[in-house]
Amino acid sequence: MFRLFSQPHPIVERSRSTFLLCAGAGLFVGLFLMIFQPFGSYNIHSPDKWIMPWVYGVITGGVLLIHYFVYPRLFPRFFSEENWTVGRNILLILAHFLAIGSLNYLYYALRFEDSFQFSHLITMIGFTLLIGIFPTTAFTLTEYVRKLKRYSNPPQPEPLSTQEVIADTFHTLQLTAENEKDTLTLPVTDLLYMESADNYSEVVFREGYTLRRELIRSSLSRLETQISYDFITRCHRSFIVNLHQVEHVTGNAQGYKLHLKHGDKPISVARKYSTLVEHFK
Repeated sequence: MFRLFSQPHPIVERSRSTFLLCAGAGLFVGLFLMIFQPFGSYNIHSPDKWIMPWVYGVITGGVLLIHYFVYPRLFPRFFSEENWTVGRNILLILAHFLAIGSLNYLYYALRFEDSFQFSHLITMIGFTLLIGIFPTTAFTLTEYVRKLKRYSNPPQPEPLSTQEVIADTFHTLQLTAENEKDTLTLPVTDLLYMESADNYSEVVFREGYTLRRELIRSSLSRLETQISYDFITRCHRSFIVNLHQVEHVTGNAQGYKLHLKHGDKPISVARKYSTLVEHFK
């Protein structure tokens, strides 16, 4: 059982859909509390009673936005997908409940109690965790099994035909930096992948029997517009890969990994680019 908690798990990506999910959660909480008035809130008599549900909704949405958009930037190593596991995902979701419960109580205490009651805070946090731990664990494990089933048996690339090998031999790739002066030109058969590196992009390619790396001052998106070969393509927000260099594919709950013929590490395939691998069928 404990080994399961250390298994790779897909991390929630910082995207527009995630932002809308966080905002939607806050909206749902506000509407739910306003309409149903649970936990005895119907007994509260105050002129600004109808403001309270929306404050709780803002707290909920705000906590989720911080957890999914701010913390990953502050602690990138902890939140890297390579390190993300079933256990970490459960802890993060429980942290949602802990933070939301604590902030909700603080707002309630400031608004309706004469003094801060630590026992009330612990009680609210305890109830929040008790309510949240079982659906949180069930949701995480279900998502893990579903993603593992999808990605654990990936299709494999077919060997290049003789015509494709000959065609690649005569084609070159030229990449130009932002200053429009520095360029890197190489045969497409030598390119392995490109990786985002802050304000630069690292181009990894073969030179004879040696693996070389060159930094180009340019974003990966800008370099992508300079590529006219459909087999050299984006597979992740941090990677562009030469699909003709893929030797085999592996997968786990986080998605597919491309293993290159002469590469130094597997290349991650973001889930939204998974059709690249599925076209190998």
